[in-house]
Amino acid sequence: MNLQNQGLFRIIGWLIIGLILGAGLGLFLGWVVWPTQFTEADPTVLEEKHKRDYTLMIASTYWEDEDLNAAMDRLDSIGEEDPFGWYRAVTLDHILGREDDLEIRHLVNLAADLGIYSQAMEPYWPGAVEE
Repeated sequence: MNLQNQGLFRIIGWLIIGLILGAGLGLFLGWVVWPTQFTEADPTVLEEKHKRDYTLMIASTYWEDEDLNAAMDRLDSIGEEDPFGWYRAVTLDHILGREDDLEIRHLVNLAADLGIYSQAMEPYWPGAVEE
């Protein structure tokens, strides 16, 4: 191996070591020293898919605590013009998409207490007999 090739390998080696150290230092600074902290983020900034997930979380929380006022406040916090229309659409999409039965029951349970009705909800309506 001649001196020119040795110099090239030495430069490449130092570049690789520099990249590894730089990446490591950047990760350390970003994760440990100055991590990103999200505080008081509201659901209006969520993408639609995540708003739908949040809507399901609202229904699941209501299933547990039965606090209708809190559920209505959470629905309002999504930022939709018609929160009840939004909730109805999410519930029907879940039913028509044949999603998880328990999730559908959570959604329909809250829909019933909000006064939201659709014929598609009947099999999951509170008190409905399972077949």
